[in-house]
Amino acid sequence: MNQQAQIPDPQTRARSVARWREVNQQIDLVTLQMDELIAMVETGLREQRLARLQGKGKAAETING
Repeated sequence: MNQQAQIPDPQTRARSVARWREVNQQIDLVTLQMDELIAMVETGLREQRLARLQGKGKAAETING
């Protein structure tokens, strides 16, 4: 009933470690790409907010001026 876990042979462990390193590198790459995408969206939102706020200031100037 109780099955003991067996430690794989060195070659199998080495292949597994190599695969996990490759997967980890791919995850790091995707994470960096997502970070870049988030930064682009944040920049766009910041620019939109700035334009909106500058537009409101100009509208107030035309009303008062």
